[in-house]
Amino acid sequence: MGSYIARQPNGRLCRFSTIVDAVTHINLTEEDYIELCAERAREEARRDLEDKRFVKPFDRVLEDTRFDNMTYDEWLGYLKEMGYDEPELPFKPGDEVRLVNQADADMDGRRAVVERAYRNSRTSKIDVEIRFDDEQDATYMYNDSDLAKED
Repeated sequence: MGSYIARQPNGRLCRFSTIVDAVTHINLTEEDYIELCAERAREEARRDLEDKRFVKPFDRVLEDTRFDNMTYDEWLGYLKEMGYDEPELPFKPGDEVRLVNQADADMDGRRAVVERAYRNSRTSKIDVEIRFDDEQDATYMYNDSDLAKED
């Protein structure tokens, strides 16, 4: 647990540390306690911002974004507000596509709908997540060269 707060007999608060098994703060008002917690949160936030493992490159946001809880148009609005110019991608969510150039003849020509597309920061290729018409419970990743837009 680390610590807990107790109401003192005089109505104020004290903080008891279970690490050192002693009182560390006494006679706190509720506002004092809130400020104590806020300062700890500010210190933690400062440490997070200085930690290179915590702050990720923006490309990661582009790669991780899904459109389950927002529309593609909302996403474009957020990007614009954040100062990001959307790259021209050949596919957009909702586009109807078909697989092309597949070694497996059963897959070649199969139709699907684009869930999302983004430029992969590690490979510089455009990755496209699609959902096949007959498989609504799964999505699959393809390179843009494996897909063609339906007319």
